[in-house]
Amino acid sequence: MNGHPKIAIVSTGLGRIRRGFESFSESLFQSLRRSMPDLDVQLFQGGRRGGQRRHRVPNFHRAEIPARWLGEYRGNLLEKRSFAVALYPRLRAGRFDIVHYNELTMGSALFHLRRLLGGSFRLFYCNGAPSPPIHYHRRCDAAQSLSPGMHEEALAYGIAKERLFLVPYGIDTERFRPAAAEERREIRAELEIPADAFVVLSVGAIQREHKRMDYLIREVSGSRPDVWLLVAGQETADTAGLRELAQSLIPDRWRFVSWPHDRMARLYAAADVFVLASLREGFGMVILEAMASGLPTLLHDDALFRWMTGGSPDARFVDMRCEGLLRNELQGSRPLSPSAVQRNAVASRFSWEVLLPDYIATYECVLRLPILR
Repeated sequence: MNGHPKIAIVSTGLGRIRRGFESFSESLFQSLRRSMPDLDVQLFQGGRRGGQRRHRVPNFHRAEIPARWLGEYRGNLLEKRSFAVALYPRLRAGRFDIVHYNELTMGSALFHLRRLLGGSFRLFYCNGAPSPPIHYHRRCDAAQSLSPGMHEEALAYGIAKERLFLVPYGIDTERFRPAAAEERREIRAELEIPADAFVVLSVGAIQREHKRMDYLIREVSGSRPDVWLLVAGQETADTAGLRELAQSLIPDRWRFVSWPHDRMARLYAAADVFVLASLREGFGMVILEAMASGLPTLLHDDALFRWMTGGSPDARFVDMRCEGLLRNELQGSRPLSPSAVQRNAVASRFSWEVLLPDYIATYECVLRLPILR
């Protein structure tokens, strides 16, 4: 890379929260380290121990005192802003050139600290939420759009095209791949799921409103007698009630787990089909992980999801606003079976081998941009 810029990848929740933000940051960091060992890229995270080029930044976590005394919203603000305050002097002392981050509030705090106290690092915001352009157009030097629709929205708002970069999330297709029969039996035994069960997997926060796990439980419950539901994700305030709902509708045929991302490939290995019940996502990296694992996918009929799956015949779309349609697909006559087509569709578009050159070229462009004040 020209000039060998020093890059800080920042994730306030990494080591504490299990979401796409954190998974992307970890995966990008590891892929850059593996593919470009001479590039000075370092990871700053809110939890877990540090390590080589990996740093834990002390801050007030939203679930701990005193942040939790403030309530969910204010506690979240305190977490992000306290992280930025602790990170800022490290960026200055380390002479970083680019700060690549997902958290809008944290980045906005860094923007104000830089404006007031100085600094030559570029703020490169990855819009994974996604956030409307009004919330970030004057708080970063450049922005990463993850999909064509998101990119067009930002351009239509008036953000200069030289400050926008359309680069999707990538995944490690060496980690996510179809499982051997023995691995499938082992992981099902670990989860205490019968070897001959039909396992529906969903990955996301175990909540009602966005991930719509209550809808998923109801649809699965009426589908077929051998079905088991496996849900993997961060627990929320809704989780206890969702456990009760699952036990009442599919008694003893469900599992909720919250596994670290480095074990997630084993969960995909246990499944027969992947379902994402949310109606809207910023990106939906779990869709790519499922496809790379060879799983057929059932998704809401949304333009983003159709673009991501690229016309794969093993991706099916239903209107998940309607009761019963997902249930019909799960118990329908068309077979839902693992296929190499899904994996090939992902590897050719979203593997790190394909996307890393785009990320490197993007960093080069960001480095040449003027700093907003």
